[in-house]
Amino acid sequence: MLKERIDDFYRKEDKDRERDYFYASEVTDCKRKIYFKVKGADKEKLDPQTNRKFERGDLIHQRLVSALYSVGVVTASEVEMPNQSLFHGRADAIVSINDENYVVEIKSASPYSFKTLDGPKESWRKQLQLYLHHFDIDQGIILVECKGTQKLKEFRVERDDEVVEELEEEFEKLLEMIQKDVVPKKPDKDDWKFDKCKYCLYEEACEEAKNTLKGFTGA
Repeated sequence: MLKERIDDFYRKEDKDRERDYFYASEVTDCKRKIYFKVKGADKEKLDPQTNRKFERGDLIHQRLVSALYSVGVVTASEVEMPNQSLFHGRADAIVSINDENYVVEIKSASPYSFKTLDGPKESWRKQLQLYLHHFDIDQGIILVECKGTQKLKEFRVERDDEVVEELEEEFEKLLEMIQKDVVPKKPDKDDWKFDKCKYCLYEEACEEAKNTLKGFTGA
């Protein structure tokens, strides 16, 4: 009785809208997936369990930022990137420790992933580099909590503007493809875990792209 009612509550419908920019959190996503997101293509609905997982991640962010406020190191939280056309995003916090500023990104990981984590994931690192560049701050911290044990790990990251230059070049090309209705190719098998395709909400749109000549560049 209660399970069904709770599941109904978490059957949220999240519709994408067409846009001419990218989110910092998308920088290592499948380019074809990003294409469909930006175009506002139809997609499958997230199941209630997945929506609850996302909510749990949000609560971890709120709890840890609150703790950082309590110890007096936070200078700002939920900080929007300065207005610029290509990337939009919001850093979890900016802290000041011993008169040094750091951009902080808070992440969570499953017990297995947390146990084997000896450095920041590529997606986390690139996302943080965008924030460091656009906030003009030279260092950042990725703070990771284990979902099962609430243990913490942190990784300090130095600013690297070359990473941002490469991302900007890469996504300017993607934006041009989107504006010309050119569907990107699927990622190379050597660089992509193809089991991700099984969980992609745009699987149907991706399959349909194979059956039309308009803008299709290959599978």
